[in-house]
Amino acid sequence: MRRLSPPSLLCVLVSLVAPSALAQPKQVGSSSREKALYVEPFAGLALGRGMRFNNPFRLETQLGDDADSLSLTASYLDLGAGAAFGDPLGLRHGAALRLSIAIEGVSQQVLTPSYVILYPFHDDLLGFARAGTPVVFEPDLSGGLELGGGAVWFVTAGTGISAELVGSLFFGAATWERDPSVVPIASLQLGAWFEYEVLP
Repeated sequence: MRRLSPPSLLCVLVSLVAPSALAQPKQVGSSSREKALYVEPFAGLALGRGMRFNNPFRLETQLGDDADSLSLTASYLDLGAGAAFGDPLGLRHGAALRLSIAIEGVSQQVLTPSYVILYPFHDDLLGFARAGTPVVFEPDLSGGLELGGGAVWFVTAGTGISAELVGSLFFGAATWERDPSVVPIASLQLGAWFEYEVLP
């Protein structure tokens, strides 16, 4: 058997190692970019009004002849803030906290923690959806379930006009007809949206 001299052996080792080193270059910059976190804090305020599909407490602005007919809720102010994380050009997940305050009629405050998703359809158009569990503090302590969806049209880079359709289901105190009462409400909210992008 022919024995390789040290220089020949060195050439063989270099020829085996060099291709693998060239085929797997280090991508330090790319890896760090992939691990960077994109954060999108946001806040909003809106005016809204809803329509009840059941009115067991004989509340005002009834649209029909009895409590089972449609009726309008009081107008309310909705304040909210939250943050989303994820793909700057795609789907983002986050959380938000909303406070709704009646601005007419009976005093009422509703606090709603929500899971939120955001998706940019265009540079100027952002779609969003959320699912939450509203807690009513006044006039009586109660809770419910809530789903909402809408869009924001950005006038500037961080300020936009928002519109949201909200479906809520509230569980109230017992009445002569129902124990407990269930009140489904559909609401429309129009307002302003503010956000600040924390780019990776």
